[in-house]
Amino acid sequence: MRVLDRKVFRDLWAMKSQVLAIGLVIAGGVATYVMSLSTMDSLQTTQAAFYREASFAHVFGSLKRAPEALADRLRAIPGVRTLETRVVAEVKLELDGYPNPVTGRLVSLPDDGQPSLNRLHFREGRRPVGDREVVVSEAFARSHGFRPGNGLGAVINGRHRRLTIVGVALSPEYIFQFKPGSIFPDFERYGVLWMARTGLAAAYNMEGAFNDVTLGIESGIHPKDVIERLDLALRPYGGLGAYDRTDQISHRYLSEEFKQLGQMAFLFPVIFMGVAVFLLNVVVSRLVATQRELAATLKAFGYRDRDIGLHYLKLILAVVVLGGLGGILAGVWMGQGLSRMYMVFYRFPYLHYLLDPKVPGTAIVLSAGA
Repeated sequence: MRVLDRKVFRDLWAMKSQVLAIGLVIAGGVATYVMSLSTMDSLQTTQAAFYREASFAHVFGSLKRAPEALADRLRAIPGVRTLETRVVAEVKLELDGYPNPVTGRLVSLPDDGQPSLNRLHFREGRRPVGDREVVVSEAFARSHGFRPGNGLGAVINGRHRRLTIVGVALSPEYIFQFKPGSIFPDFERYGVLWMARTGLAAAYNMEGAFNDVTLGIESGIHPKDVIERLDLALRPYGGLGAYDRTDQISHRYLSEEFKQLGQMAFLFPVIFMGVAVFLLNVVVSRLVATQRELAATLKAFGYRDRDIGLHYLKLILAVVVLGGLGGILAGVWMGQGLSRMYMVFYRFPYLHYLLDPKVPGTAIVLSAGA
């Protein structure tokens, strides 16, 4: 080992308290960076996989009432790949032993199986049959301890009906589930329920009709073109205005959350690195000032300016590497925990935790550069 390399270790040991403090600050910045980006990458990867698996729709439209025959005209709109009509209604729910008011959204399912768009991911049970069976959203079910076989009351189109829960499921349409008009989710007081199309249509006098439509569009087609034609077709039937995936409530909240994670990955590491740079500059400047005579002696023995400068650079990089490695390990641990925490509010059927090798590598490079 070269003499100057041994001196690096001696200097590090001599100022171990300062090295530990600066290393912890660097570790904090790196950990925040790794945690934020790995969580964002994990959630985006999981979201994309679930969207593909469940065929999440690209365009959504609501209306008062339209005959089912209109669906053929809507399918003829240029760019439409898949179209699903359904019946959707808001209902009041009555839960045994729960005194607070509860509301929910009833969404129809095809009588013969899964819909072509926004397919359900079943956690438990099976699809509903008839007008007395429902599948409930997982967040709502877990809040009240519902399992297949449990029952609840519902006021459907002014009539009280006793419903039986036959399944618990997740939908890409309700990853973030909350009552329209609310700011925060309330899983206890608002739930999403799915019922067979024939039963729900009969309850609302919607036989051979629909009041909600979802569309999957061809790749390369701009949603705006489809939405304009869809609105024009639905206008005579009380169309309430179609919108694309970017304005769908659940997807919109997820997108905003990703933006916040991206901002966190930039803002907090900058603060940590700024403090670390300041502290490191103070410590190393003081060290160089106290070792001026030593540097002169080294030059007298033939060491060049480049050798001495590289020696102090190694000292700085050693602090950065120590703090960076600790920050990466802490960031991965925190990222996994943060991802699991998001799963409480954003209901995915699974979580693919992803750590892109470029993320820790970039963190170390940025720390060294700073």
